[in-house]
Amino acid sequence: MQPPHIELGAETLFKIGPIPITNSFFMMIIVMTALLIVFRIASRRITTDPSKAGRFGSAIELIIEFLLNLVETTGGKKLGRSIFPLISGLFIFIIVSNFTGLLPGVGSIYVDKTPDAVHEDADTHATDTDEHAIATAAVAGSTDEHTGATAGDEALEIVATEHVADEDGHHEVHVPIMRPPTADLNMTLAMSTIAFCAVQFFGVRAHGVGGRLKHMANPPFIFPIEVISEFSRIISLAARLFGNVFAGEVLLGVAYAIANSVKIAVVPLLFPVVFLGLETLFGTIQALVFSLLTLIYITLAAAHGHDDHDEAHAHDAHGEAAKSAATGD
Repeated sequence: MQPPHIELGAETLFKIGPIPITNSFFMMIIVMTALLIVFRIASRRITTDPSKAGRFGSAIELIIEFLLNLVETTGGKKLGRSIFPLISGLFIFIIVSNFTGLLPGVGSIYVDKTPDAVHEDADTHATDTDEHAIATAAVAGSTDEHTGATAGDEALEIVATEHVADEDGHHEVHVPIMRPPTADLNMTLAMSTIAFCAVQFFGVRAHGVGGRLKHMANPPFIFPIEVISEFSRIISLAARLFGNVFAGEVLLGVAYAIANSVKIAVVPLLFPVVFLGLETLFGTIQALVFSLLTLIYITLAAAHGHDDHDEAHAHDAHGEAAKSAATGD
């Protein structure tokens, strides 16, 4: 039985010039292309008449309406509509990326590559380290008068043996062609960095640079804590999403391996179904958590500085004036 392939980092499939194309990056291109095609088609089918929208158009409208109500309820109508493209884009991309790990072939279609081809940079660093260790061992061996063979010779012999083994193909690894984009820490870090920049942008737009700093330093002694808190959100958002998705991938791989080894009645069919259902639930929750936290961070950064709040205060003042006039005060 082939053991499940577990690799923490994304693995390189090929290179375009100096740019490595990893399996997660390759899957990201597929997801983005599919989303662009689907929503391009959906934009032509969405109409003001529900009877002409069809099931596909109605499903897209339902998703958009849900996300629009979410951002407007949390951030107000004007701010909500400003950040709606960002929040909806994050949610849809993350949930589709999470669900790609459940598709047949993702993580289970491999190409055979040598470790040097998969981790070229890491192996280069390891080779340099080995050469340094060999040189050190050779110097130490040259001063050893009690042994016939030096430690440097032994180290050279070991490295030569491993090199031959690699050339003979005994150490080939199976590299999945496709890997969920959100199972790559680079991708989740990129999205959390975008969320961080969006928070600062909307905060500065609402308060100005000085107002944003004053908003973070109220009272002044908590300003360092606020700065640390703002930057720590990058790590917390990225690590939470990556950890859950990657753990789900490992869990599914182990479940498939166990089910394949049992081979009793319908166990290989039903056993992974439970974990597929759990991963569907967790993938939806993680997409919602990431987008909701981004929405909340932006709303907090722009709090009391947006036109919606001014309109609310004006409405309350108008209501109080009308009430006072009615009572004759």
